[in-house]
Amino acid sequence: AKAINNLTMSWAGARNEVEDHVKDLKKFFGSQRKEMPGKTKADVLKEIWAELPKWTGKTVPALDEEMLAELAAEPAVIEEEKAALNWGTAEVLYKSEAIDSFGQKYLLGVYENKEDAKKAFVAWNKEYE
Repeated sequence: AKAINNLTMSWAGARNEVEDHVKDLKKFFGSQRKEMPGKTKADVLKEIWAELPKWTGKTVPALDEEMLAELAAEPAVIEEEKAALNWGTAEVLYKSEAIDSFGQKYLLGVYENKEDAKKAFVAWNKEYE
């Protein structure tokens, strides 16, 4: 009875630890989905660079102006990349797969809802029918 109790407690502790880690990851990836209208990658880097000494306790060198000029040309959030974060934030994901007449499997995409997964399959099926 003690062994079963010990195993159960160990399992519950491990389960809780994993669940806490999952919550932390979802929080991290969710923070990346924030809208930042008008901000560039240079703005984000400057903010990180300003925070770095507070966390490390050390001074940081100045940022390269040429690099900042290049990053200023890129938006902080690229719309196409936002959709790719759904695997880190969604509670449930739906995989759309197709199998051709030779038995080859194709991953058509990973979606946040069933309707989008079905649309991807229907589009693929229509193209290769």
